[in-house]
Amino acid sequence: MQDAEAVPADMLDRITGALDAALRVRDGYTHSHCGRVVTLALELGRTVGLSRAALRLLGTCARFHDIGKIGIPDEILRKPGPLSGAEYERIKSHSRIGASIIGQVDAPDMDECARIILHHHEHFNGNGYPDGLTGDEIPLCSRIIALADTYDALTSRRSYRDSMPAGGALAAMRGEVGLQFDPRFAERFFRMLGA
Repeated sequence: MQDAEAVPADMLDRITGALDAALRVRDGYTHSHCGRVVTLALELGRTVGLSRAALRLLGTCARFHDIGKIGIPDEILRKPGPLSGAEYERIKSHSRIGASIIGQVDAPDMDECARIILHHHEHFNGNGYPDGLTGDEIPLCSRIIALADTYDALTSRRSYRDSMPAGGALAAMRGEVGLQFDPRFAERFFRMLGA
């Protein structure tokens, strides 16, 4: 953990505000998506009993989980059709780019936030990226963000597909319990959304 005196709280707020503004200017969809992921992740975090400090960390990480997409070219980020293998690999780099960006902020918990952002696309069964972590090797907040991120991505209109209805998205996600998603958090997430 970094030195608690490294960045005063008001300066940290200005830094994260500037990062948030940069994301909004770069890609409005990603900015809006991140805002919705914050809401869902915090609701799930409260449901599973996270502490106030853990919720604060979760909210920051959810807000910036896709900030690395500012490093992805528009022709890939906004492509209306399927991605090529090389383009998909480029998209996957957003978690490393995002971790690198957030890791530059010399403030308490930002190193942990960078680690959470890095691993938000890991799968519970080890088939995710970038490091193929499994189960509890994946940071707890990353496992929560994965659920909120997937649900919002499925229920939002994208450049390459229409949105799914909530019931269809939840049904698709149920098929990934124990594979992509931590079963403990997935079941709480589904109950939280009335499924």
